[in-house]
Amino acid sequence: MKRALIGSNLEIDQDRGHAFNLDTVLLADFVKLPYRIKHVIEVGTGNGAIALYLSEKTKAKITAIEIQSSRYEKAVKNIKLNHLEKQIEVVHQDYLETKYMHVDAIICNPPFFKVSETSLLNEDEAITIARHEIKLNLESLMKKVSEQLKFGGKFFMIHRPERLSEIFELSKRFQLEIKRLKFVHPYIDKTANHILVECVKQGGKELILEPPLILYQEQHILTEQANKILGGNLNVT
Repeated sequence: MKRALIGSNLEIDQDRGHAFNLDTVLLADFVKLPYRIKHVIEVGTGNGAIALYLSEKTKAKITAIEIQSSRYEKAVKNIKLNHLEKQIEVVHQDYLETKYMHVDAIICNPPFFKVSETSLLNEDEAITIARHEIKLNLESLMKKVSEQLKFGGKFFMIHRPERLSEIFELSKRFQLEIKRLKFVHPYIDKTANHILVECVKQGGKELILEPPLILYQEQHILTEQANKILGGNLNVT
């Protein structure tokens, strides 16, 4: 199914159940890239949506990495659909096995959930891998990101608030100083269900806590700030 990429001039082809979601749009909107950079990596590109968004924010080379064959093939298709093959390279590989160095920025919408005996896993293996830390956990991700970023390089991620203390601990361990944090709330009187994080490799101690993003005024009615990001689209979950 082909559709317009929300808030963009680009198009995307997606399968039911494997579409990009709210996390994708929020993370893409949060990313701020320096002007003079050469190389950006996106980890776990899925169908290529974030890589497409990034192409409108930078002229740098974008390497979009995907471990799952079906999602890799869909990402390749979407890059070709938008004629961006010269800027975006889709790589079918486990990110932890890649050898990139001195990267300017790394972006990731990682699996949110740890796996335990009580975890409710989706019958669709592709969805399970995307949501649960089966192929990539938070510690391994942040360690690899730190190894690959240049001094002053940026790391952007969306995650769950309940993992925030772990994110702080790991960022300190791997010299990824948190510079910006933004909480995302479904309603103004509800607790946050997402956090957006920007880290800088060996950056200073200053941290900016941005104003929170509130998605809905009431059921099915977006706030003004959410409407600017989603373009009035309520079909993103």
